Amino acid sequence: MSMPELKYFMPNRYSITTFIVLFLLKVEVVIPGDIIFEKEKLMLGGEEYLLEIARSSYQRNHGLMFRDQLSHRRGMLFIYPRPGHHRIWMKNTRIALTVIWVDENSEIIGIKNLLPCANDPCPSYGVSKPSKYILELNDGDHHLKPGVRINGLIQLEQY
Repeated sequence: MSMPELKYFMPNRYSITTFIVLFLLKVEVVIPGDIIFEKEKLMLGGEEYLLEIARSSYQRNHGLMFRDQLSHRRGMLFIYPRPGHHRIWMKNTRIALTVIWVDENSEIIGIKNLLPCANDPCPSYGVSKPSKYILELNDGDHHLKPGVRINGLIQLEQY
């Protein structure tokens, strides 16, 4: 009685390349949903908002990308380690946003209403003064103006 012949799968370069490409595509799809943001309440213009906090560069880089909606009085607060000319873009952002730049003294220094970016390359947006924080809210979902101070930002930064 002879032993049965065992056949082994020998991958060729095409099957390895296909596997790598599929793996990388899968990672790109999974990453945005896996980012965890802590949530904090903050009073803005006399109304309470529930904000997701983006502290790390990884969180700030992904922000609100790939979201199909943002509920009323919800948004994201980007906290930067130091003031600078921080810019944002709307690539892969599916919803219109009001973006608010705030300086290190918690004063609003710029507000822009931005639409999703449909074509590459997507422009980036910023303001002329250094900012320490950026708020992203539903387009028009606020009563804030440049020069207004936002209380509580410094306390959120220290968590």
